[in-house]
Amino acid sequence: MKNLALFFLLISLLATSANAQKKYVPKRGDYTFRTQVCTSVDEDGDSVVDSIITYVTNKKGTYTLVSHPQPLNPEQWTGFGDIVEDDINFDGIPDLMICLGPINAFGGFTYDGYVWNPKRNKFIQVEDFDLIMAPEFDKKHKTITGTYRVDNEFEVSTYKLKNNKALLIKSTRFTEKE
Repeated sequence: MKNLALFFLLISLLATSANAQKKYVPKRGDYTFRTQVCTSVDEDGDSVVDSIITYVTNKKGTYTLVSHPQPLNPEQWTGFGDIVEDDINFDGIPDLMICLGPINAFGGFTYDGYVWNPKRNKFIQVEDFDLIMAPEFDKKHKTITGTYRVDNEFEVSTYKLKNNKALLIKSTRFTEKE
């Protein structure tokens, strides 16, 4: 009889736990992140990064975000898969930037951007965010500025985020005199 009572108690606890899991709605702070940099071998026999998988985990489980960086050798270049949590859409909630690696030797890193969507309780990719080189955030004007450099040639571009898309609003090119 004791075994039967224990069996029913165990079933009841499992059912209660399953119902609690169904009712759980993840909050932004419940998430942890890790990345896996995936490589392949190019036609020259060199190792190159071909994708970055970001594992986004909460109490309910894990989903993945997949990024496609420049196919560079990870032994010669750094930054692939680094995770930056910052408020990229200026709503006061930390979002994600996944480093795609350098775009050039002057430190111009690019990122995939993902904003927290509180209605869907998940991160949503910002279209064309990877076009912003070395992003810097202006909270006052709610803009993102990217700077691209080749030798002494510079391009400074300013973006706004609208409907999960990075929109170019201004771009200036100039040459720095030596």
